[in-house]
Amino acid sequence: MTEWTTPLETLLLDGPVTLGHPAPAAKKRGRPVGWRMPTLANLKQLTLEDFSFVRGVMSGMKPAVAFRQFYANRHFDADGNPVIPHGAEINSHAEKLQQAIFAAARSSDKPEARAAALALERPTPEPAAAPAAVAQAHMDYTQWAESQPEDMYSENEMVELYKDYLAEQGVDAGTAAHQGVADQSLSVGAKVKAINALQTQLANLPLPEQETNLWLAPSLVKAFARRKVTTMAGVVQAISVAGRHWHRTIKGLGPGRAARVEGWLDDHADTLGHLQRRGQHWEVAPPLAKAILPLQRPPAAALLSYTPGSDTASVHSATLVLRSGIAPLELMLIPPALDGQDGMFRTQTPNHLGARTDIEAVGAWLNSYLAAGKQRTYDAYRREVERFYIWAVLEAKCALSSITLGLAQQYQAFLQAVPDRYIGTARVTRHDPRWRPWRGQIETSSQNYALGVLYQMYRVLHENAYVTGNPFASIQYDAGGMKRHAMDVTRSLHTDDLYLVREALAALPGLRSGTLRKAALARRTRLILHVALTTGMRLAEIASANLSSLGHPVVDGRPADDWVITVLGKGQKLRDVPISEKLLSMILEHHADWRTLMKGDEARIAAFDLCPPLVAVLEAPVRDGGRAVTDQTQLKNDNSALSANALYRTLKTFFRQMARKERDEKLKARILKFSTHWLRHTFAHEVLRENDGDEGLKLAQQLLGHASINTTAEYVRQDLSAKVKAARKVNPLG
Repeated sequence: MTEWTTPLETLLLDGPVTLGHPAPAAKKRGRPVGWRMPTLANLKQLTLEDFSFVRGVMSGMKPAVAFRQFYANRHFDADGNPVIPHGAEINSHAEKLQQAIFAAARSSDKPEARAAALALERPTPEPAAAPAAVAQAHMDYTQWAESQPEDMYSENEMVELYKDYLAEQGVDAGTAAHQGVADQSLSVGAKVKAINALQTQLANLPLPEQETNLWLAPSLVKAFARRKVTTMAGVVQAISVAGRHWHRTIKGLGPGRAARVEGWLDDHADTLGHLQRRGQHWEVAPPLAKAILPLQRPPAAALLSYTPGSDTASVHSATLVLRSGIAPLELMLIPPALDGQDGMFRTQTPNHLGARTDIEAVGAWLNSYLAAGKQRTYDAYRREVERFYIWAVLEAKCALSSITLGLAQQYQAFLQAVPDRYIGTARVTRHDPRWRPWRGQIETSSQNYALGVLYQMYRVLHENAYVTGNPFASIQYDAGGMKRHAMDVTRSLHTDDLYLVREALAALPGLRSGTLRKAALARRTRLILHVALTTGMRLAEIASANLSSLGHPVVDGRPADDWVITVLGKGQKLRDVPISEKLLSMILEHHADWRTLMKGDEARIAAFDLCPPLVAVLEAPVRDGGRAVTDQTQLKNDNSALSANALYRTLKTFFRQMARKERDEKLKARILKFSTHWLRHTFAHEVLRENDGDEGLKLAQQLLGHASINTTAEYVRQDLSAKVKAARKVNPLG
């Protein structure tokens, strides 16, 4: 880490200077004038702000303006207003920064950094002309440059284009003023380019996994530590959850300085992630109780629907019936004594969730994921919460807001041996009375995951003033089930695995079937594998992707023959995904199969054509209870897209059939673990093997849709095959 000493210590005086020997004044109460609680650590490393400041000064910005723009979130007064030091001090700061950058670049072991240092050390030429002529030439060049498309031309091209422009205007481009301005622009452009290159190599950026004390002042570090937040990622998450008044629990930190902390985090959102300023706790005007609607419960009585001409009436399809005993979350009939209104650990003040009962509080927390578009997270968390809720009501006979550490430990033991009465064997819908919360005993890692979800739930309930504490905060996890990595990217297909997949695809019996439906299903399975392995899309992305955005990318300024589609990825971010000619042919062949099978169903075909999915349903789905689909049926995917669950089951069926043919038990067990995420990891490894260095890493990040390049870098760090091959070459003993 490159270190330098900043001259910017305390920028505000404690009070006026008094000459002579006056009588000692009585000490005033309160903080001295200009006092400010520090918010960021006394950084000694080169940061993004330092490079931005130097680049601004080099580009012609006044140092005071550059300081205000790039250091406003690091140097500010008690009200959060930027503090600009004396001009001489700013100039000294700029010179010391440049020297620090020069020294770091010269001592770097990278040739690119040393070359950039040479570019920075070259003096910038001054135009050899009268000051008035130079000033006018500068104005002419600046006015012309601002009329050009941004980032379209290099500095060299800009100078040549400017000379052509002057010639068209009948102005001699070779005059001392114009030539001097052009040379100066080239020199400044080269230096800015060098600063940009050095910034990527030398600037220290805050990373999610770094400790808070590296970047924040000790007072803030201690305040966040009391919330069990010790990393920068935790800071972003804690502020996002707490809302716009997050600073109120930190003594000495007002809204002005809190806004500066948020601004600094926003400046580094590329590495730390974005603050999630959504939800009621971020609204400018805190909502009143009447604006917070409680979780709507379904009616407790069934409505009957009678069709004229029928002998019987049936239960209305839109009505859910609450029931006691084992039931999914939306159907649970909670006894009044256990609804949490008088929970042991309920706070005595209003809560930010607007909840009166435990089920309302849980619903508000879960619905926050739906509001953020995180359907998969919602489904996973709801499953764990409803399991725990069923246990709390039926086994512990306790409200969620009365759970103690001892009861939390009892649930941990319960997960290690779930009784048979809670395990279902029949494949039924959630609303069927035979439904059960578990499908079998769960592994240690799944037990730890369940406890982690409950910790998150109680943490949110606690932070939103619904309960006074978190009973799962002191739970000790089984180390045997803890994950080795935050993301296990080693789960990918090897060369031998891919050979087996190709063999199994070629041997799909349906491909040679004379029945259109069987052949279409086989071709669809082949398509799903090709989509996953050649695009690296996530399961949910494949399910939601469509061809409405299909087009040709622009490569080197002109449309290419390749194809791309736009997909909505994680965090509601759009990205372009390349589609090969072969893959597009397979998609269109699949669509032709679909149209043939759906011939005559004009309504479905019209909906399909509006937004053609990558992978479609080849058979008409059936609703709960065996009722057939009609023209009035509201399908989850109106364009007949195959759901994420169906995609997953299709691939797992293929891999199970593939495993049955293997005699090697270890290989069979490995194949049975294959999933869509294995295919995504395989794609990532292939991209990185074909594209070396930082460029390959950035390319993989864009193709995979990772918000942080640190996630993509996990594929490089955990690529065991590369490590093994490198180790084979080392043999000191011969």
